[in-house]
Amino acid sequence: MPIPATASSNPNPNANANANPKPNSDEAPTSVSGHGWPLFPLALAALLLRTLGEHTWAYVVAAVLGGVGLLGALMGLGECVGALRRGPARARGKAAWVAFLLLAGCFVVINRLITTW
Repeated sequence: MPIPATASSNPNPNANANANPKPNSDEAPTSVSGHGWPLFPLALAALLLRTLGEHTWAYVVAAVLGGVGLLGALMGLGECVGALRRGPARARGKAAWVAFLLLAGCFVVINRLITTW
């Protein structure tokens, strides 16, 4: 049976509450891991250009999707650069991977838009 704590046995019950303010400091910040969403519109635009790129409507829709993806990728790359500069080693690796994927997606969509035109 556990002995109940008394006021004299633990004078400051919240002493350990702030002992470790960053319990998961080796994880990537949510702003880095959450900024991979532009890959979805970039991938849709690349797929649309690859399969139906000769149609004008498909080119326009792919350009709009690619534009949204490019704007999101620019914001995500800004967050990734910030995480690369100040994050721990594990977060830097994740940020570098997300940045690589975003840059590769941007390159593919821009390349497809230019070659399909």
